[in-house]
Amino acid sequence: MERMKKVFLFCMILILLTACAGKPASTAETDGEVTAVEQTTTSQVIADINPTLTGISTQTLPPAGTWTPVPTLEHTRPSVQTPTAETPCDLAAAGHPIDVTIPDGTVLEPGETFSKTWRLENVGLCKWSRQYAVVLFSGNSLNAYQTNYLSQEVEPGDVIDVTVDMEAPLATGSYQSNWMLSNSAGELFGIGPNGDAPFWVQIEVLPSITDTPAPTATVTSTPVVFLTGGADLGDGDQFDLDGGELNPGDATQVDFIYQVGGDPTHVLMTMNGTAWVVYGELEPTLGDCEEATMAGNAISFEEVPTGTYVCYLTSDSLPGRMLIEGFEEGKLALSFLTWAVP
Repeated sequence: MERMKKVFLFCMILILLTACAGKPASTAETDGEVTAVEQTTTSQVIADINPTLTGISTQTLPPAGTWTPVPTLEHTRPSVQTPTAETPCDLAAAGHPIDVTIPDGTVLEPGETFSKTWRLENVGLCKWSRQYAVVLFSGNSLNAYQTNYLSQEVEPGDVIDVTVDMEAPLATGSYQSNWMLSNSAGELFGIGPNGDAPFWVQIEVLPSITDTPAPTATVTSTPVVFLTGGADLGDGDQFDLDGGELNPGDATQVDFIYQVGGDPTHVLMTMNGTAWVVYGELEPTLGDCEEATMAGNAISFEEVPTGTYVCYLTSDSLPGRMLIEGFEEGKLALSFLTWAVP
């Protein structure tokens, strides 16, 4: 507002000066005074205006900021990795029930004999042949033979009942015997998710309690089984009745060899001093085989005498019996039991 007033005043002075200049001056002095006044007045007005004009500062606005868009994040759900379960060749599982006989905690008398039977399922990818066995893994052996070959082949998905003959210890207490399976290469496997858990028998041995004296028992010797098992023999196969091994690496351990397809069709020939005799369809005892007259002659037949027993004396002089079970797909099926010498 002050600035406008000064501009208006300046304009009015100019108008007055113009009006005064139009009148005739009486003398030169008068003209000089007027000119001086005009110059002074004009300079003063301009001086008053200029500070006002130069005092106004020009404000420079800062440049507008540049906005950088935030990149869009793409969230990708990671693919779910499904683990591939690889079923091993040899794997067992507990049957239903696994303890067919002698459940855990069964009470037995000192020295009492019993047969423990487990039910096992083949849940692996490989067939269990007769070279597979139930073997002692740890714990008390309970006077059982530590290797017991399977009595039959078990396809994947099939179930088998395996039995081991045992004897309760003479001392009272709690006992556990742990067992596993062994394949034809001697590799152990068992039950559980990883196939590394044994199956077991657990018993309690307590003395018998009677109010009356027990009669004197007649002591009879019980034959001790050294080895049991079976085999499927093809043409030219050799077998060791002392170790239950098919085609053993040591030829001196071979007890007999099987040949098929000649004349006669089936021939069993003894080796390394093994002797035997055909006993018949009745299952012989240890005493029966010990009393039988044996020789090292070959046994030959055109038709397989299924169900026929043979008493034998191995190359290590151990008695035993063998059962001819049949012939199928070029294989002669046999099972055997070798007794230990007292």
